[in-house]
Amino acid sequence: MNELGKAAGPLKRLKAKYRFWLESEDGYVFGHGSFDLLKGIQDTGSLSGGARATGMSYRYAWGIIKQIEKRMGTPILETHKGGRRGGGAKLTPTGRALLETYQKYTTALDQICEAVKP
Repeated sequence: MNELGKAAGPLKRLKAKYRFWLESEDGYVFGHGSFDLLKGIQDTGSLSGGARATGMSYRYAWGIIKQIEKRMGTPILETHKGGRRGGGAKLTPTGRALLETYQKYTTALDQICEAVKP
């Protein structure tokens, strides 16, 4: 067996990991935590529900949303105040596109990591 064959045995236990985020010319815009927050908002219909689902405080989650909107220059969340039925939030078309774009990149990167396993 050659040297490469001998080395391949221990390498088979290794798994590729990565950190991925989206940036603008102003810097960081969106990453895994932001994705989880937006997905939680989409699933629960509220910012507080999305924050709770990701283990964030409401105030921290609101700050993340505002920072993303500032860097993108457009709203990603529509909110409405409470009342008899309570308040709520939903993603704007830009917010939904951001989720989809991030998911497409991570799916492609996951497939690459799987394809180049030792």
